[in-house]
Amino acid sequence: MAEMSPGDKLIKIIKLGHLKMAKVMFLIISAIVCIVIFYANTNIIGRRSLFALFLNNRSEPVGGGGFDDHTRIIVENTNPTLPLANAYASSSTEGNRKALAIKSLLIRPPTSKTGALEIFNITGSQTSDYNIFVIYTKENYQLHVKFELFAHSLLKFSTPDVLLYLHVLTDEISAHSVDQMLEKEVRRYRRAIMYTLYNMRLCAERVVDIVNSMTPYFSSTPKSYYSDSLFFLSLGLHRIADERMERAVLLDCDIVFRADVRLLFAEFERFSKENLFGLAPELTPVYRHILYRYRANFPNTDFGSPFYMSPNELYNLVSAETHTHKMRKSEKHLRHGYPGLNSGVVLLHLTAIRHSRLYHDQLQETAIRKLTSKYMFKGHLGDQDFFTLLGYEFPNLIYRLDCVWNRQLCTWWKDHGYSDVFDKYFTCKGRIKMYHGNCNARVPE
Repeated sequence: MAEMSPGDKLIKIIKLGHLKMAKVMFLIISAIVCIVIFYANTNIIGRRSLFALFLNNRSEPVGGGGFDDHTRIIVENTNPTLPLANAYASSSTEGNRKALAIKSLLIRPPTSKTGALEIFNITGSQTSDYNIFVIYTKENYQLHVKFELFAHSLLKFSTPDVLLYLHVLTDEISAHSVDQMLEKEVRRYRRAIMYTLYNMRLCAERVVDIVNSMTPYFSSTPKSYYSDSLFFLSLGLHRIADERMERAVLLDCDIVFRADVRLLFAEFERFSKENLFGLAPELTPVYRHILYRYRANFPNTDFGSPFYMSPNELYNLVSAETHTHKMRKSEKHLRHGYPGLNSGVVLLHLTAIRHSRLYHDQLQETAIRKLTSKYMFKGHLGDQDFFTLLGYEFPNLIYRLDCVWNRQLCTWWKDHGYSDVFDKYFTCKGRIKMYHGNCNARVPE
């Protein structure tokens, strides 16, 4: 066999080198792909912990709140200068809320562009007329992005002279991100905000009886007590909120504001004496689907019908219970169908809820069984299913919020058997004030 020339040897060496390099590049690319997959499916705090291995020379923030060098901590604040509502007086209820709270803070924007945020520890004696509850737990990347947009739009459209009080039901891991996101938006929009972080697991214990009553009827695949509690907390929020808190709104964290939240609170002024909750209509045919047996027995019912209907369609709708027309010729205002209610935005008149014997009676398992049996109802959407039945059986208990305050964007049902009627349900007339990016839908710019 002829000996290889020096040139051929060089070419062979180069080829072997390229082959080894290709193998190395393949391994590097594979590792990067694995890291990206891990990163996308790991909670953000877990990632932060990994990065901390390389940043261990950075000092820990005071109190574990995740504050950076531009943050000033004031341990106690007994007399804040921002306008607060009248202080609550009862020490017993303050202790009740403290038992659930991880911490309560007031964040003020810096006095200069390069100044430090002012962060105060606050007590239950300080409150606001604008109490906003949101659940943020089991953090992952998608949830983080949603809450970041929620906080961003909330402060962007809020009025500077209104002090909002955000109540976040969370877990200790997710709570760190809440701190950082709120600090970022306070600095960006120069808006002060108060917030309390609540231990989600302790809050869930307050509604265990409600969860046990509701789960068999309004949960398709019960997983755990903790998971199910997330979907029924609104029904027992009056047990979690400070006993002296009169009004509050509960929002999904995929809500994006396009108007001042103060205008949403103004809707409370339209409540009747009987109204306990305020909810907007469901904008999909989900309850048309769930109520298929009931609607087959009562084909002219308005239960499960689109909100917007023609006068002729409305005239023919009757209540299956009384056979009285839902729309009478003497009425001046056009009536609507009843597509169900969506619980992404819930207004709660907490004082009225606490004193309503009728409402508390409906939370009992026997009442729920009777109601679901009457409408042949087997739901899977938690509190939303209960609100939908409650609003139809006892319409005076729920104020009908305009759809512009909860403009849902989910189109799942359009591709799953209801394309012919979907647009009738999906319609929402008016200038949108709050978008609801349910089903991971993209919110319009």
